[in-house]
Amino acid sequence: MHYLKIIEQFKGKNAGIFVDEANLFYSQKTLGWHVDWQRLLGFFRLFYNIKIVQYYMGMPLQKEAYERNVLIKNRLEKDGFKVISKPLKKIYLDSQKTDFIYKCNFDVEITRDVIRNLNNIDLVLLVSSDSDFIGLRDDVIWNDKGLIFVCFEHNVAWEIRKSYHLFLEDIKQKIQH
Repeated sequence: MHYLKIIEQFKGKNAGIFVDEANLFYSQKTLGWHVDWQRLLGFFRLFYNIKIVQYYMGMPLQKEAYERNVLIKNRLEKDGFKVISKPLKKIYLDSQKTDFIYKCNFDVEITRDVIRNLNNIDLVLLVSSDSDFIGLRDDVIWNDKGLIFVCFEHNVAWEIRKSYHLFLEDIKQKIQH
């Protein structure tokens, strides 16, 4: 249980949780299990004084999927999360515009919000496996704060493996939906 060593290093600190839902969506589908966000929040509250909990989610364009996400958003907000959302974008994968994916990226918003809140927290729990956040990690550390990536092991970037990280698979029994 190497993750306990990492958790213990920052025990009792004021922390902020920033969840990059778009980065986790397909991992949860691939693995066949989902994170129960309230349970994850409860897990971290055992170790840290949680000051900020922000969840960044893309909103589908189709009516049924949009309405489903509104229900998820409402439940998260009821559980104490501040939910930041924006519409998914249709990204074409070919020049004929026949093959596409829906995508949403919150890297800028998350980075901005972490930097804006550094005076109120000692530790950033960044729930993402996106190596684009390595620059943010460096800025957080430069400001004498801690950062732990919380992510799925199966698709984590190698740069994150060299940072403080906690694999969701390691705490699956505590946080699974």
